[in-house]
Amino acid sequence: MLLIYNTIVDAGVRSHFDEIAGSRLFPGTDLDIVHLGEKFPDCGKYSHLLLTGSELSASQGSEWDNSIFELIEKFYSNNKAIYGICHGHQMLARFLAGDKCCRRAKAPEYGYKTMQIAEDELFAGIDVPIFLESRYDEVFDLPHDFRIIASNETEAVQAFRYKELPVWGTQFHPEFIREDGDPMLENHLSTRPQERKFYRDDWVGKTFEPQSLRIFGNFF
Repeated sequence: MLLIYNTIVDAGVRSHFDEIAGSRLFPGTDLDIVHLGEKFPDCGKYSHLLLTGSELSASQGSEWDNSIFELIEKFYSNNKAIYGICHGHQMLARFLAGDKCCRRAKAPEYGYKTMQIAEDELFAGIDVPIFLESRYDEVFDLPHDFRIIASNETEAVQAFRYKELPVWGTQFHPEFIREDGDPMLENHLSTRPQERKFYRDDWVGKTFEPQSLRIFGNFF
């Protein structure tokens, strides 16, 4: 059974993630979703934990950090599978390697970008690794017990696996396909036009379909 900790602050975006979790990301999967400020259920019945992205900053910290670490600990100490996306990826790295592994990036990263991926079960069936990016923070300088499984020219740690455990983080957002990724990015950049120069779209001129959703099946 899967537990999703949805740490998205914006009510509309948070609700949309809840909706696609059952219909698109984990169809037919028995899952529960917890939001910021809600009491955690008994974690003993869950086999997997998904930590979502968020507007929260892992590098700057927030009032929710301790509760996120508490939940990670419940799963990690019992050798259960964990997957963190973007902010979840950064918080998972902080839990495992300490606060100094996460910092504000020199420049944000937006758009659909090609990754160089290593062979790993999380990426099974993905031979066109183009994923949506939307970030300010980054993970860096991880110790040797992490295996870097994705990178690009902007960010060396686009994805990691911890040791050979079922513990993964991805900086990019595999949950967003174009129908919701495009409006999300446009809404963000319309309020921050000075950051539009960082946008890139590696899907231009390509006809194949995004494969990113396979990650969720691979994880669970």
